[in-house]
Amino acid sequence: MSPEFFLYLPCGSGRAVFEHFLAKSSLVCIPLAQEEEGVAILGGLSLAKRRAVMMIQDTGLGNAMTALTTFARAYHVPLFIVATRTGGGREINSAVHDYSDRLPQMLTAAGLHHELLDARLPVSRWAQRLVDLQRYAHVSHQPVIALVDLRWD
Repeated sequence: MSPEFFLYLPCGSGRAVFEHFLAKSSLVCIPLAQEEEGVAILGGLSLAKRRAVMMIQDTGLGNAMTALTTFARAYHVPLFIVATRTGGGREINSAVHDYSDRLPQMLTAAGLHHELLDARLPVSRWAQRLVDLQRYAHVSHQPVIALVDLRWD
């Protein structure tokens, strides 16, 4: 169930992942200007029965919250979003820490299914877990967000 479309808002924390997807010639890559724009495009692709994934920073979920809750969740549109975690010891933007730390609770309060992938799950198992989460979005007819913590070396 590999994606046909890769939507992304470029950022440093997901650079290695972006480069992996951008190197695939069989994949249509769509850069985004804003996260809510991505929700709209991702939703249209989903309704057209196309396989797509969007990758953004977790802080961008705040920008996308209205579109996620009033469009995708309200109308049971299956979306799969990978959001790279921000914050932590290397984060230079002090405004990010509070937001990123509280994001899982905000997603829960909004009724958005999410799961954290971090060092507790071996990286060798991440690919299968991401496939499982994408499948879950489609069988449950709801947005699913993978919060991916790439902050450790």
